[in-house]
Amino acid sequence: MIQENIAKCILTIGEDYRTPKGGISTVLNTYSRYFFPFNFIATYQTNLNKWQNIGAFFIGLTRIFNKLWRDQNIRIVHIHGCHSGSFYRKFLVFLIVKYLFSKKVIYHIHASDFPDFYKNSFFVTKKSIEFLMGNVDLLLCLSSDWKRYFEENFNVKKILILENIIEPAAHKSTTKNEKLVIAVFLGIIGERKGIFDLLEVINVNKTFFKNKFQLIIGGNGDERRLKKYITSHGLSDLVTYEGWVKGEKKQELYSKADVFVLPSYNEGLPVSILEAMEYGLPVLSTPVGGIGEIVHDKVNGFLIPPGDKRALFDALKLLIEDDHMRKQMGEMSKQMVKPYLSDAVIPKLSLIYTDLLFLDADLTPTNGTVKVSL
Repeated sequence: MIQENIAKCILTIGEDYRTPKGGISTVLNTYSRYFFPFNFIATYQTNLNKWQNIGAFFIGLTRIFNKLWRDQNIRIVHIHGCHSGSFYRKFLVFLIVKYLFSKKVIYHIHASDFPDFYKNSFFVTKKSIEFLMGNVDLLLCLSSDWKRYFEENFNVKKILILENIIEPAAHKSTTKNEKLVIAVFLGIIGERKGIFDLLEVINVNKTFFKNKFQLIIGGNGDERRLKKYITSHGLSDLVTYEGWVKGEKKQELYSKADVFVLPSYNEGLPVSILEAMEYGLPVLSTPVGGIGEIVHDKVNGFLIPPGDKRALFDALKLLIEDDHMRKQMGEMSKQMVKPYLSDAVIPKLSLIYTDLLFLDADLTPTNGTVKVSL
């Protein structure tokens, strides 16, 4: 738990987390359970379209201004951001917080597409990115690979790694299918996550997968294309689409699955992979973003090059045919994910806040808490 005398000093900015849709809102949803109070203002609503979100952003900006004007306890603003529209919104928030109210700023970067966003941006946007990176009080990133990227490309004052957070698994009482190996894919439906590569592999190898394998897909995005592909290629016996899944339904899918598959082209550090590991699943993915730090090839799963459909099929085939290996890898996942559980991440976050607040503190976590005296 983040102690009250620290929590009251923190204002968190990000997308609405009450109905989480994606990694950032899932992380914020978990954080909200460990702050008292949880001072939070949303600058983006996941249930609105982009035009509606323009209005939502300015409402959020007004609330930030009022909060900082009225609440003199706030000393740190913790901004969760990524690329594209999120960056532009958070850059304006950063300018107001840092230079109008003189608050300390943590910029927590979750972006999977950030290198491409920076590389392909116009001159003014690049300079804005560089200005933000060079003037926030602390940059938080998701893995050592991401830390290296930001250190090599920007003049950052201080940068630390803070692992994405997940809760301990809440296993549902689900009977495993002894005849079929069930794989689960959870994520945005689109090219970036590699879902259509996966479907093509299943389509080309229907004969092998029949009566051995089932893929369950959860997520939103290009749903029309997904449904059309499944129908037009006759994959309804092998592939099931569940729509966006959350809460008990997501727990049920993890509990009944044998394998988690996410053949992405780029990522930050997917919460879905961490959750699957906590449910004891082997992971088939790609070594992009921070994935290579949580999935070790042939240890708790397989890592294949993005877009390599032959390697994707070969890895699936091994996981389907070798029950013993699959279970061993799942056990390794369960052990390797422990640093990402809430009881490991929350004390670390508390220490980060404490250090930035310059409090007279005993910085040794005790039973998941940090003793702080003001």
